[in-house]
Amino acid sequence: MTAESPSERPEGPHQSLFWYRVKLLALVAVFLSPFVGGWLAFNVFELRPDSGNYGTLVQPVRTIDWPELVGVDGRRSDDGFGGKWRFLLFAGDACGEPCRANLFYLRQIRILLGRDTGRLQNILVVARPLDGDLREFLRDYPDLLVVEAFRLPQFYAQFSLDGEAAVGDSPKLYLVDPADNLMMYYPAENDQNRVLEDVKRLMKISQIG
Repeated sequence: MTAESPSERPEGPHQSLFWYRVKLLALVAVFLSPFVGGWLAFNVFELRPDSGNYGTLVQPVRTIDWPELVGVDGRRSDDGFGGKWRFLLFAGDACGEPCRANLFYLRQIRILLGRDTGRLQNILVVARPLDGDLREFLRDYPDLLVVEAFRLPQFYAQFSLDGEAAVGDSPKLYLVDPADNLMMYYPAENDQNRVLEDVKRLMKISQIG
């Protein structure tokens, strides 16, 4: 009788159970990775309101329910052009000098991310149709996603913050992570270098997006 080689022997019940557990743990790890990243950011890497981060953390973190957004370039999305980190700026009825200054800073921040530039998408939401002057200004921002004539109360309400002006009244910056969580916001007048430091730290902590 020819002896069976080890590779030809059927798996015993203990081996089958072992591999089942390995596969189950792998699936759980994949599912929990975004949540573990957030837990590490908050507890291990001390991304807390008092830890030196420049932006103000939104607590508890809110998951944004995106409506369909249509860019002026025709791009459509019902997930907030997701899969990336996103800065949103709500311009209200007009994008004046503070708004335009922040658009310039956002462009510079994205460029200064270097190899991580593609992980960040900047989005401008304007409540009214773009006028000729603003449209001309935005010609220098080809990578900026612009949504015009958009004032959906249910959407704006998700960015409303206690003690802060109404969404769109000032050009604050709202940072949303790749899992669609509103994590942090910045005042209309801000230090772009410190904003950049925050974004770099977040991207280093979390490899999603």
